Amino acid sequence: MRPLTTGPSLADQAYGALRQSITDGTFVPGQRLTERGLATQFQVSPTPIREAISRLEHERLLVREGRTLTVAAPTIAQLRELVHIEAALRGVAARLAATRASARQLGQIAETHAAAQRVTRDGRPVEEVAREILTLTRRFHSQIDEASGNPMLVDMIATATAFDWTARLHAATTLGTDYPAHEGHQDHQEILEALRSRDPDRAEELTRTHTLHAGERFLTLAERERTAVPADDRGR
Repeated sequence: MRPLTTGPSLADQAYGALRQSITDGTFVPGQRLTERGLATQFQVSPTPIREAISRLEHERLLVREGRTLTVAAPTIAQLRELVHIEAALRGVAARLAATRASARQLGQIAETHAAAQRVTRDGRPVEEVAREILTLTRRFHSQIDEASGNPMLVDMIATATAFDWTARLHAATTLGTDYPAHEGHQDHQEILEALRSRDPDRAEELTRTHTLHAGERFLTLAERERTAVPADDRGR
């Protein structure tokens, strides 16, 4: 993890670095953190770290109980609620993108979709392929979010999806050849066509439905795995 550079927005840098470490799984749910340890890790004074922590607590990505600070560990029920929030927000983003996206943005979305369709196994490890597909999938949706032209909406979506990368990567890896890539590609193709047709109603509905189905698929697997763990072993 590279050290932060000095500058007038050191608190913003600290916030971005900490948030990235949470969303990419570097800091796992339930992990304890300390201001001093983070300041040492990022080679900055405690002040910007303290400000970053405050913002992340407000977003409920960090949780403080007494003097103990931990990465939030949402339950399956909470993750399911976040999927519904994500679906609603991304549906709105697609609706706005259908009327606001530039030709250049639509071209970038199409390029990402095409790249995802070209991904093949070619004897590579399942996790490597799953990571590549999920990276392109996230880019596809993020490009639509950005094309909405609404920064506040983009930030809200980022918060709703803060904990989904690790869970989705694990689920996709576990599913392996059963991972329904074709279904996802078809959904994305229809969303892309709705955007190109400048059809906000269809773009919103397709995106909302796709997000719900994809989220439920991952959560069902996660729930099944958690249920299979003996009660005495949970939390170890």
